[in-house]
Amino acid sequence: MASLQLSDNMRLDPEVSKYIQVLDRTTRAEKVSDPDTWTREQRDAYGRGDWREFSRLRGYTNEEIDDFQMYLDLTYSLIAKYGEDDVFWIGYSLQEQTGVLGLTPQQILQDAESR
Repeated sequence: MASLQLSDNMRLDPEVSKYIQVLDRTTRAEKVSDPDTWTREQRDAYGRGDWREFSRLRGYTNEEIDDFQMYLDLTYSLIAKYGEDDVFWIGYSLQEQTGVLGLTPQQILQDAESR
């Protein structure tokens, strides 16, 4: 958090700190997949916009699903408070700091497998 380029207001906001933590957890928990390999049930849930069921079908835990819901809730709350650009800057900065900025999920997975 200390190395992210944030305004003083954002740096002192506990909601921003929580957002950074949950954003990092959800990013690390992301399951890389090819839609061509999804089951019919997965495609149906995705097509209905039922991200919870889609996530369950893809093997996410209840904790991971709850984390993603928290990420969504915090995203909307912080956008209302600071604006879209500032909230997306947090994500950009975190990706830059963790070294995944500009990488596709497949590249991240390949990098992890090669270590």
